[in-house]
Amino acid sequence: MNSLAVTSLVTSLLCLAPLGLVFGCVALWQIPRRGQRGKGLAIAGVSVSGAILLLAAVVLPVIDFRIWTPPVRSDSGDVTKPGWTTIQSIRAGDCFTPRGGPPEPGTPPLGGSVELIPCDMPHRAEAYASFALPEGDFPGLDGITATARPQCARLFMDYALDSMAFGRLQTYYFHPDKQGWAAGRRTVVCWVARPGDAELDVSVRGNASDLNAAQLEFLAAVKPLNTAGALRPVKSPQQDLANATAWAGHMARAQAETIQLLKDADLPNAEAPTDQLVSKLEAGLPFWQQAAKAPDAGVFLSHLRSVDQHNGEQHLRRIRGLLGLPLPTSEPTQALERTTASAPRPE
Repeated sequence: MNSLAVTSLVTSLLCLAPLGLVFGCVALWQIPRRGQRGKGLAIAGVSVSGAILLLAAVVLPVIDFRIWTPPVRSDSGDVTKPGWTTIQSIRAGDCFTPRGGPPEPGTPPLGGSVELIPCDMPHRAEAYASFALPEGDFPGLDGITATARPQCARLFMDYALDSMAFGRLQTYYFHPDKQGWAAGRRTVVCWVARPGDAELDVSVRGNASDLNAAQLEFLAAVKPLNTAGALRPVKSPQQDLANATAWAGHMARAQAETIQLLKDADLPNAEAPTDQLVSKLEAGLPFWQQAAKAPDAGVFLSHLRSVDQHNGEQHLRRIRGLLGLPLPTSEPTQALERTTASAPRPE
């Protein structure tokens, strides 16, 4: 009996296909020359090894082994080496890329895993807060949205401090589905990304110690208006006039609060454009109030067009420049757009 023929079959069955293939081929060369037995064993070893190698050649290119590589965190909890983990493992301040990228509006993410990435490396998203939903029966998507959407908007303004410094951003949130709820999961994770395929290369977290008193005062003054703007309804006024008018009323109250805060703010070297911005916002305030009482979508949109003519964007840009804050991009100054994203169970 040729010993390599036996070895070929054994190693192939132990999933050592490359060795099984080599031993089998050598055995087939030796057997006729030495008059030994074992040709059938050698053929079996070559066949099994070849089949395993062929299957590996087909399967391996489509398997993402990174999902088995956990991220590495420093003692402070910051991610220092990329790795894959579940949605439930995300912490506030983590930068990551959802599996399959950020979802399209109204669709869930693909799979329940994300790749955590150090925030100074290109990434698609950043988690900025989490909170627990109230106990009780599963509230459904509408119930979760009613709680998560405004809460995530407010928390982002606290986290970023100056959302306009990063251009156009879009907020999302992971939340438990019905099965996750039954398993005891109640946590909502708020995260932000650029719309489309654009990446972030820095953290959007703000640091108050990097800002002076005037910068902080200005950002606090415009925060009510930015937060209310982030809650613009997803549905058009033609689809849901009641929600649109309610939002307009919210915008009117927020704009009035911002106007008063700007009047009280001490903004050295930016007094003149601040006064001009206040005047513009005061001129636009009645249109918000009228939009809140609009009888139909056409009237509502007409008032919004008047609001846009009094948004004071040029004065806003001048104030930011005088205070040394980054200038917003040429895109609309509304900082956020909202989309919900449900979190499926982890894979």
